[in-house]
Amino acid sequence: MKSILITGGTGFVASHLIEELYNRGERNLHITSYRDDGEFVKKFVEDTNIHHVNLTDYEATIDLIKKVKPDEIYHLASIASVGDSFEKRKFILEMNMGLQLNLLEAVKAHSPKSKILHISTALMYENSKQAINEKSALGPDNPYALSKLIQDMMVHTFVRSEKLNIIRVRPFNHIGERQTLGFVVADLAAAIAKAEKNQQDYIEVGNLESIRDFSDVKDIVDAYILLMEKGQSGDVYNAGSGKGYKIKEILEILLNLSKRRIEFKVDQNKIRPVDLPYLVCDNEKISSLGWKPKHKLTETLERILNYWRENI
Repeated sequence: MKSILITGGTGFVASHLIEELYNRGERNLHITSYRDDGEFVKKFVEDTNIHHVNLTDYEATIDLIKKVKPDEIYHLASIASVGDSFEKRKFILEMNMGLQLNLLEAVKAHSPKSKILHISTALMYENSKQAINEKSALGPDNPYALSKLIQDMMVHTFVRSEKLNIIRVRPFNHIGERQTLGFVVADLAAAIAKAEKNQQDYIEVGNLESIRDFSDVKDIVDAYILLMEKGQSGDVYNAGSGKGYKIKEILEILLNLSKRRIEFKVDQNKIRPVDLPYLVCDNEKISSLGWKPKHKLTETLERILNYWRENI
């Protein structure tokens, strides 16, 4: 059975990816964990396969790759916070650049035949008034997106100069249960759950006019697995539903799902210094491989709201 390594394996997306891989029959699953003990993923991953490794530690990363010798690597590990990145610019740039270089060097030296899916972000694209395809101009406007662009270009270099087998994917916004606070849909759903329990009288919101492409995390995970199977080394693929929604529309759906009437107020502190007004995916390229979203937005939002009702 092939050996699969998921970096950042205790995170939001990784938890859904691991569950899906397990459901598809994969049993030789390995993950890296930086701080989390990985309680959720322990249902699918043996304790001995949970590697508490800081990927910014070069020697520890080398030892990991030597030990696991992965056939496939889903590279999800990174510091992922857009809002905080303006205040933690140096930390995020150093962490994301360091862990990326260490992993690529370790694979080159000790497991050069590994197939890697590098998970990047659509936030690296320049502002556009139309759906974004893989040839659209790049122009990150926040430190987190800049760090991911640098990671992306590292991959490009290692594919060309070192002949590593790496596919890049740039996902647009994806949502689901277990997403941490600090992301707009999780924040809104958690606030509504608190208001339903009378823990607060109203909810505070940021910019409601931005338009985003929201996909269910389970659809995005399907895209990752498909790309690992069919993606071409050195190539890049966008992943998103192809539909744009104002944040205000998302809020209205959630409020309509609420068990009580809830007011909201705009909090200027929640508005980012720079915020793309429109970010929607042109998913023609990945769709040509056979991928398409399966989950309806309202059903996904209801699932997220129920998750926070159970965890507030």
